[in-house]
Amino acid sequence: MNYKKVFNASISTFYDENHYDITITGDTVGYKENGDILFIFRKNVIPEEDRKKYLKIIRSLSKTKSKNRGSATGYCDVKKFPKDAVSLCNPKGEPLKNKNIVSTYYLKENGEMAKRCQSNTVRCGVAGYFDPVAGFPCRMVGWSSNNINKHNELIKLCDTISNHFKEVAPEIWEYQKSKCHNSYNMGDSCFSTLTLNYDFRTAAHKDKGDLENSLSTLTILEDEEENYEGFYTGLPEYKIMFDIRDGDTLIFDAHEVHCNTEYKVNSDKLPIDELTGNNYAGRVSIVAYLRNRINLCGDAD
Repeated sequence: MNYKKVFNASISTFYDENHYDITITGDTVGYKENGDILFIFRKNVIPEEDRKKYLKIIRSLSKTKSKNRGSATGYCDVKKFPKDAVSLCNPKGEPLKNKNIVSTYYLKENGEMAKRCQSNTVRCGVAGYFDPVAGFPCRMVGWSSNNINKHNELIKLCDTISNHFKEVAPEIWEYQKSKCHNSYNMGDSCFSTLTLNYDFRTAAHKDKGDLENSLSTLTILEDEEENYEGFYTGLPEYKIMFDIRDGDTLIFDAHEVHCNTEYKVNSDKLPIDELTGNNYAGRVSIVAYLRNRINLCGDAD
């Protein structure tokens, strides 16, 4: 089915369920008006017997506190900054004139200004490899370097997702595979990198750093069965949202605006998250993708 944009989404804005006209819950393929693939949604891509194994590997990494996710975290809110933050400020320590920003400095309880600007704190970690970013060279990210056995186990997860990608979108898979780099790749998959999020409700944003003219993948694992309601992944400009649950994978154009809806936790089976003050929902999202400039890297030493 072909879908067209019917709305102009605002970056860094949160869109609730009532914004969407279509909810997709089963296997579906969607195309843009020009015929390009917009999304491919499939249930149960990750075998049930493997899900807890992968959760055990990535749980702590996905719960890492991150301060650099920019527009995906929404506009800066002092309540979502470190506990010693009392007010947000510009680089001179002056009160902000523009409240609609996604990264800024803050003043501490002792009157000092934080040395680095940041976004709202969320739970997010990275595995795999990075191309040159912010002055750093091509490299294996710190977690993978320090946890090589776990990194290698995640290659099997990448292979499962990549094989599914190849099956449902072979031409795009072939294109992405041709852009991979042998020294900076997750095994024989078409991915270089995994972004792992725990209960991260994203605001409207477009992914940066993903391979242009290709697709990214979003896979969900659940720490506790049916522990939350909502948390749909949405394409707000198309007014489509997806009910992606344990083991499901959405292959989609992450250069389109996307975000998550609100959610409700159904039990107290999981601990309380100090960032929210509420029990965890237990939603782990795995974004497997290829860095856009990874094929420009030289051979690893």
